[in-house]
Amino acid sequence: MMKLLGLEEGRLKQEWISASEGSKFAETVKTFTGEVRKLGRNPLVKRENAA
Repeated sequence: MMKLLGLEEGRLKQEWISASEGSKFAETVKTFTGEVRKLGRNPLVKRENAA
């Protein structure tokens, strides 16, 4: 589905983390955020000054 929408597979991630695993949650979010930033701008977002 991601490919059909024009999104890289790396923009979606699913992790099973217990409510008692706060540090694991924080590390997972930090790592995933870095991975998504490396992918760059979301290709589905229209740029304001696009020609």
